[in-house]
Amino acid sequence: MYYGAAPFIFERAAILRARMTPAEELLWDLLKSNEWRLNFRRQHPLYKYIADFYCHKIKLAIELDGGYHENQEVKIYDEERELDIKQFGISVLRFRNEEIINNSDAVLKKIGDTIASINNSPNEKPDSSNNSLFVVKIGGNIIDNQNALHRFLQDFASIEGKKILVHGGGQIATRMGQQMGIQSEYVEGRRITDAATIDLVTMVYGGLVNKRMVAGLQALDCNAIGLTGMDANIIPAVKRPVKEIDYGFVGDVEASAINSGILSLFLDNRLVPVIAPLTHDNKGQVLNTNADTIASALAVALSASYRVRLIFCFNKKGVLENVEDGNSVIPVITNEKYKRLLQDKKLADGILPKIDNAFDAIRKGVSEVLIGDAGDLIQNCGEKTVGTLIR
Repeated sequence: MYYGAAPFIFERAAILRARMTPAEELLWDLLKSNEWRLNFRRQHPLYKYIADFYCHKIKLAIELDGGYHENQEVKIYDEERELDIKQFGISVLRFRNEEIINNSDAVLKKIGDTIASINNSPNEKPDSSNNSLFVVKIGGNIIDNQNALHRFLQDFASIEGKKILVHGGGQIATRMGQQMGIQSEYVEGRRITDAATIDLVTMVYGGLVNKRMVAGLQALDCNAIGLTGMDANIIPAVKRPVKEIDYGFVGDVEASAINSGILSLFLDNRLVPVIAPLTHDNKGQVLNTNADTIASALAVALSASYRVRLIFCFNKKGVLENVEDGNSVIPVITNEKYKRLLQDKKLADGILPKIDNAFDAIRKGVSEVLIGDAGDLIQNCGEKTVGTLIR
């Protein structure tokens, strides 16, 4: 419901809330006990702005303007601000301070008419279709940063409709392993999971990280349920066979084996699954599995029942054509474009598994795959996306 608002926006909102204008005080008294039985909030952060009043349920912002807003430069800013807010599917109502003070009945009627129009609009909520699903994977670089994770959870909680969150473990397992005398070993960026390490990641991924996220979402009124692949037999896997490298207790997943019916039961009952990157082999063995792979397999399995948008969130704006230039985002990658980028060696090695997973998901029925900044999650759940779209 905060649409990516930064901490300083919340600080500014608190200051404004403590010194409301007479018109704001009057309208606030009228909105607190309204006939529409809606919960409005005052001086509410929205993206990089602060709305005077906001109702999240119907996505309506109400702005009050003084004489200052007659200035032409301020009018231009107000128009740009309104366009920015509307990109999230939010309706905006504007009143002059004098209208509130001198004709509050007319103001309330206009608010009521707008609410009725929103409620009767078939396109009011982009998530109103029961057939839409967002599968969002959040990377370790966000999990490792407490402030970034909190902002991400705020944005994820505000996504309306059906959604699933898949998370990695970040560096928490590595740090805790060092404290316990367990050294992490990697080959080509992939963790070798021996007997001690599988116990470690089970505790950290399925316990500490997963439950912290669930607690954070519950605090934001998002009814999350923490899961691993073992729970309700959601994600059975097979232990990766030993070839040139023995990865240990690492699981490979097939989308066809995923128990999508159980996940649909959760989703249909308005529960939000938060899934840790752990699977099992149906023989009692827990397996460590790449979170990108789990997100992709879940998206594929659920694409038979939903129109799925798979979103990979990390700390860059998308797939970069020049790794030294954070703004060189490639907006769309087709299969042909991908081949050219590989030939020209323009892509960083770390992004290749995400793109491979994305194309695999598209081939198997997922509607859309986006790779982008965690801070752009709200926009990437709308029509006008940023980041890199895989087609």
